[in-house]
Amino acid sequence: MSGTKSMAGAAILTLTYTFGAAALQAAPYPNVTYAGTLDERGTPRGAMQWAILDMAKAWADCDPAMMAELVADDIDFSFPTTRLRGRDEVLADLASYCGKAAKSPPEQVSFYLPADAFYIDLEQDRVAVEIQFREFRRGRQQVTNDVWIATIKGGRFTVLKEYLDGRVRDLQAQGVLTYDWNAEFLTPWPPRTEAWANCFPIVQAKPTNSCPEQP
Repeated sequence: MSGTKSMAGAAILTLTYTFGAAALQAAPYPNVTYAGTLDERGTPRGAMQWAILDMAKAWADCDPAMMAELVADDIDFSFPTTRLRGRDEVLADLASYCGKAAKSPPEQVSFYLPADAFYIDLEQDRVAVEIQFREFRRGRQQVTNDVWIATIKGGRFTVLKEYLDGRVRDLQAQGVLTYDWNAEFLTPWPPRTEAWANCFPIVQAKPTNSCPEQP
């Protein structure tokens, strides 16, 4: 009987450890979730994975100290409408987004990465990642599927390009697109809502101001 209890206890401990390890892999940080299995941080591939997760955490936590450690002096960071060059410009952008300089900082930011998120080229020090950006601000939720393409050397980002479609958040607010939280397969746009399942609005990109002023 005692042997049976010991075996059962060992099984429970093993099961507990397994689920605990899986949970750690799935959520390396409270606000950054990865659905796959991470390589060790000290391995070449793991270093790339963890650098991306750390970058997501720096944005989610609005952590300038962490961001300063992650980016190179001459970082080239670009996203729709903006290109930033150098660590100081990146830190200033972080401050204007969620720091003391922000006019309307987000109330909550988190990131999700599906199991197949990473495309890593170790020979070129490059990584592409599919990542879901979730932000809640002024009572409005957005869940946007992004692509980051980065060059990371010596643990620091030298290039980071972010590709996303800003129309998604507006269409979500209008009830056209779903939020598609934690999707196994990220698509450029999340699926349509039931009300819009068989049709789609005409979406036009046009300026919302008059800069420069028209004659």
